[in-house]
Amino acid sequence: MKKQVEPQQHEELRIFTNLVKLVLTQEQTGGQYAVFEDNVPPLGGPPPHTHPAEEVFYVLSGDFEFVLNDLANPFRATAGSVVHVPSNALHTFKNVGDSAGKLLTIVTPGNLVNYFREIGEPITNEADRPDLTVPPDFSKINPEKAFGLAPRYEIRFHLPDVVA
Repeated sequence: MKKQVEPQQHEELRIFTNLVKLVLTQEQTGGQYAVFEDNVPPLGGPPPHTHPAEEVFYVLSGDFEFVLNDLANPFRATAGSVVHVPSNALHTFKNVGDSAGKLLTIVTPGNLVNYFREIGEPITNEADRPDLTVPPDFSKINPEKAFGLAPRYEIRFHLPDVVA
């Protein structure tokens, strides 16, 4: 493993509403883990889901609401908080603050980065960056690709029933 990764070497991806910076990838850690920075706009965050990988979220800035196993009992996490998600635990988070929040996430093993690369859009210039200052327009987000590729990575989304 390379001992140092320069800032300009970090891949950045737009994943739904978030800007994700891949700080250390599974290629750089021999597959053992990955580290990424998740920049989340107000109200942004993933749907509830499970996967075999373990995750640790360190809140760098912002005001987040996390769910761990019990959707009816979310809890707050602010700057300095750490949330550990065991393997296959149902979890999600949402930025409940009025400005962008930032998480440092460690995932082990590191293969979830491949999923992010498949569903994300690479940031190649400033115009590609999402506006993290405002709540996202969820009507413009198409989750079909993410949901379709999820089984390959043993990710299971837990979505509420939709009443037609």
